[in-house]
Amino acid sequence: MRDLADVRSVSEPAAAHRAALHRTEQDLHALQTALAAMARAHTHSSAEAAEADASFHRAPFNATGNDMLARMDLLEPGLRVRDRVVHAHEPADNPVPSHRAVLDAVRDQIPARAELAMLDLLAKAVHDLDQVTRAPDSARRP
Repeated sequence: MRDLADVRSVSEPAAAHRAALHRTEQDLHALQTALAAMARAHTHSSAEAAEADASFHRAPFNATGNDMLARMDLLEPGLRVRDRVVHAHEPADNPVPSHRAVLDAVRDQIPARAELAMLDLLAKAVHDLDQVTRAPDSARRP
């Protein structure tokens, strides 16, 4: 999971930046559709939430207009596993606002804001994973 987070921190902010520069209306539609699915899935199963999240994170890579970046779907299996772990625990934080910030910046074609929004989203993702995978305080060693 740490390796996945590291690769995401390098690739996804850059993809969001480029997506803001090169996105089409079809790309925006894909982001909006994925975000709507995330909103619906948030209160449903962790598998549904993971699939919606994977769709959202695929969209900026596709929106770059770069065929090589569009093939970064190799990250999706790891992303789905991570999301199922995080979304299976209560209380699962609402992921929509952090993802909406990325969508809004891409829609508005503001590359630096898209990149920063993705960095914020990824920092939150690492924090969320840490919250559900760390040992309880009583089980930790001093």
